Amino acid sequence: MTTFGTDISSFQRGLDLSRLRFASFVIAKTTEGTYYTDACYDAWRRQAASLGTLFAWYHFLAGQDVHDQVTHCLEHVGDKTLPGMLDVEPTGNYTPTLQHALDWIDAAHAAGLNLRLAYIPHWLWQQWGSPSLTGLTSRGVYLVSSSYPGGTGTPEALYPGDGAPGWQAYGGVTPLLYQFTDQASDGGQELDYNAHRGSVQQLAAFLHASTPAPDSPAQPPTSPTPTEDNVPAFATGQVTPGPGAVTILCPPPANSGALPWGDVWFSLASDWGDAHVRVAVYTHPSGWKVLDDFVVPAAGPRVIPFGGPLPTNVQKISVKRTVNPDVPLAWLIEAAHR
Repeated sequence: MTTFGTDISSFQRGLDLSRLRFASFVIAKTTEGTYYTDACYDAWRRQAASLGTLFAWYHFLAGQDVHDQVTHCLEHVGDKTLPGMLDVEPTGNYTPTLQHALDWIDAAHAAGLNLRLAYIPHWLWQQWGSPSLTGLTSRGVYLVSSSYPGGTGTPEALYPGDGAPGWQAYGGVTPLLYQFTDQASDGGQELDYNAHRGSVQQLAAFLHASTPAPDSPAQPPTSPTPTEDNVPAFATGQVTPGPGAVTILCPPPANSGALPWGDVWFSLASDWGDAHVRVAVYTHPSGWKVLDDFVVPAAGPRVIPFGGPLPTNVQKISVKRTVNPDVPLAWLIEAAHR
């Protein structure tokens, strides 16, 4: 048999797990690097427990020290016996290496985290030079692959079958999970969906997780986000032109503050020519995170300097002009408020 499950993050804000028709397991983002905590994770973890759904967390690997990242993750998983996944993908100016991923896994296990999965896309593995991935299995970690045949519809309709290319071994390892779409319709949203060739009880055994009761009575779920959380707040303006000119912005503190706020997004858009800027964000108490030479192209849509939402409790953003200092350049801040 084949079992389906979804992986989610605050991009799916407002998703009610009790409305999912096809998901026998859920993998939810909890942290990224040392600077970001997903605002929806805790509520989804509680929902999954009340529904008897197999649940796992995932951490998005970034360029900071692995022990610092593991400490950040450990502070937010809620229960370190829950199974977890490491998401290994490039972000911003950082491209992870296999060794960095293995170092994170070792640090996670040393800290007592039940890390059992690693998402390493086939294309990234090829960029690495197609190395052996048996270092995962020797650590008790299973590979998660991805390959999207395309199309939209239900997960069952989109699944290409148990013989699909996404199940093929690479690096000497056969995937335990295969992410086969990012456009599956379920629960009123488009979602990533994964397949496991086996039952949910068998998957739970692989993940060293408690096996959910198949007929567990569902309790009324706690909504991860009230209705007003879906109302975005935004502000926009111009980056000051001129050689070395600096623009300082004070965004809402992401996933914190008296309100509190949810995710905060920062983007830039240029016209007539490519703009080069130094972009830095300050988070209390972690300090500055800096992109020394970020290019904002004239062609195409606006761009997000750090590849995702801003770090939790961000306090300020600094944008300094470098090359092409007089090219018209605009900033946009969007925030989900509660």
